[in-house]
Amino acid sequence: MDDREKSFILQKELALDPIVADLLVKRGFGDVDSARAFLHPSLASLTPLSDYDGIDEIAQRLRAAVDSGESIVIYGDYDCDGVCAVSILYGYLSKVSKGKVNYYIPNRHSEGYGISVPALEYIAENTDAQVVISVDCGINSVEEVDYAQQELGFDMLITDHHQPGEKLPDCPVFNPHVSARTQNAFRDLCGAGVALRIVEALAGQDESKKYYDIAALATVADVVPLVGDNRVITYYGLVSINKKYRRGINLLVDSCIKGSVTSSDIAFRLAPRINAMGRVKDANEVVQLFVENDLFLLKCLVDEINKANDVRQQLTDDLTEDCLEKLRDYDFENNLFIVLYAPYWDDGVLGITASRLVGLFSRPVILFTKNKGVLKGSGRSVAGVNILDCVKQASCFLTRFGGHPMACGVGLEEDKFDDFRNTLNAYAKEVYGNVISKQERACDCVINGPVAIEVTKQLMMLQPFGEGNPAPVFAVDEKKCSFVPFGDGSHLKSRLKNMEILGFGMSEDKEYFNSDAEKRFYLDISYSVFNNVERTQAVIRNVLPLGLPDDDVCYEYNLKNRGLASEKDKDIQIVGIDEKELERLKNKPYGVCFVAFDKKTAERAAELLGLSVVFGKGEGKLPETRIILCPSKGSTDFYSDIILLGKPLAGINRFAIKDKVCVAPFTDISALYRENAPTYEEFGRVFKAIRGKTGQHRYNDVAALYADIAVDCEVDKRKFLICFYVFEELGLLSYGSDIRCIGGKKVELSDSSLYREICIG
Repeated sequence: MDDREKSFILQKELALDPIVADLLVKRGFGDVDSARAFLHPSLASLTPLSDYDGIDEIAQRLRAAVDSGESIVIYGDYDCDGVCAVSILYGYLSKVSKGKVNYYIPNRHSEGYGISVPALEYIAENTDAQVVISVDCGINSVEEVDYAQQELGFDMLITDHHQPGEKLPDCPVFNPHVSARTQNAFRDLCGAGVALRIVEALAGQDESKKYYDIAALATVADVVPLVGDNRVITYYGLVSINKKYRRGINLLVDSCIKGSVTSSDIAFRLAPRINAMGRVKDANEVVQLFVENDLFLLKCLVDEINKANDVRQQLTDDLTEDCLEKLRDYDFENNLFIVLYAPYWDDGVLGITASRLVGLFSRPVILFTKNKGVLKGSGRSVAGVNILDCVKQASCFLTRFGGHPMACGVGLEEDKFDDFRNTLNAYAKEVYGNVISKQERACDCVINGPVAIEVTKQLMMLQPFGEGNPAPVFAVDEKKCSFVPFGDGSHLKSRLKNMEILGFGMSEDKEYFNSDAEKRFYLDISYSVFNNVERTQAVIRNVLPLGLPDDDVCYEYNLKNRGLASEKDKDIQIVGIDEKELERLKNKPYGVCFVAFDKKTAERAAELLGLSVVFGKGEGKLPETRIILCPSKGSTDFYSDIILLGKPLAGINRFAIKDKVCVAPFTDISALYRENAPTYEEFGRVFKAIRGKTGQHRYNDVAALYADIAVDCEVDKRKFLICFYVFEELGLLSYGSDIRCIGGKKVELSDSSLYREICIG
């Protein structure tokens, strides 16, 4: 049975729209039973506890400690998963135990990840602990566990979800990766998911259900696959969160989210705030968010969490900018991993910044800072590249390492930094080649029009979305659009029948979006209700050209982006590039950007050089050798060589490297404009028309203004555009959120560099 037949059966048996049925088949749910189980998660489908080794032994020891009044300490981790795991176990044990129950979360900056001897000694000196149980850590703490049991007299219990080493701690262990007794036992729980199953082993499912909200936060935050048991936990956890079951979570939600909470809200709003405390303050405080009920204390804590998140955001922004500056001279050809180091970076935001850089450059990233005399690093990977495996190949230079295929933490002596980076990259290049730079743009479904609200509701049944079950990506091909600014002016919105399309932070792309260039918009689709009106809302994930734009798009681009700071052009040395040099440069896989300013030049150069062409900026910042037609802001930042295929109208300084601009004589750009140069009288007539129209109506689009002017004033569009941007340069009009004429200013046309370039020559 092929996929089409499977989809048809799902449509018929489950009353599904073809789009939803097709998605289920593509994701491996091609029969009715598995599709129904996926759409309707059930607690009964969780892996039976009997399918795991170790969990009964741990539950028996904890139950004995609870009943006899022994003192218990829960040893956790400072990230969201660790804090949530501590909170689940502490929330239950502190409620039922006859003895003291405490928790210990190490400080990210002064102690680092995992069980340490100093921390164990602190626990021994400051508590009367008899049982120490780890959550979200400890599977590789073999020596530390031996010390705790033999020297300090603790009974150690290890619960973890990280990949184990060759030897396990000599104590009861529950880690799904080593504890699974059957092939079907779920192995990809996060640390809080492991703690949740411990509570279930202690007191049954009815009791563990009280902690699904906390486990859902951790499951999404730790980026474990949202399939199988994790899907069930997250599904029911979101139900609990949206029923406002826990006062602390409810207050945090109210501080940053409007409407129902989704897995996306957890990933981008709640989890970063919970993580922020461990990054910039102390994660121990966050446990109270989940176990405290005092309204005043919780409000104060939520305020502290949000302040910490503000600090975290600024630290991350600063570190990202610093990394981007370092990457301007990076050798992408020989370094498939981005590995950077600075002693002054904040170790609390290394991982989150690495994630940002992965998104920008489509490459694995490891960032290092100095901590207690050694280098501390955090890494993130791309799909298909096992970062932990790569790190293992260079482990001879490391003082410690751990993690999983998509993320790692490492320790390193400073004088071994270069050896580690070189060995890591040599292995990555041998195993992966250049595949890690070729992250394909995925699309689940190309649509021809708006998605009906009934279909959107069915799509929401595929939630929660996340790792392993990503939100479906829809694509719509459009030419002319009608995007307008909204919010603070940095965002765009448009409407396709009853579907609202939003582009966050995309105001600089308004002209391109509204141009006649053929584009493919990649969209995330969601369901929203506003003023009791249901609607389908689409958020732009990315926009890529389907082909090169029409000549008019390039024509206006050159006028608009000619560069007002043309005085700086005088200090730039123009260097000619001959055919021999072009031949050498085109064969470099990375670092060379050929810039074209009109469509014909781009097409001719693509044929001669054998390179691909992208319009504007392409995708991401990885400087693959290519031709960029009409480059947008920042698109050439990380290239070591920029070759102009013809000199632009003005503003060549923005393409300069060390005060030099390389030009290959493909096209005389100015000649394309001189043939449309307006006369003095035409300048006057166009200005009078602009002043009249902008005095009567508000325009935020040059094309709309021209359309109205063309009705009364016979002027060629290209001549109009030259006039418009000359007037803007002279300060006779402003073009920001809207177009306005500025009166009372006396200027000469010849004061404009653009006028001199086109009309005088």
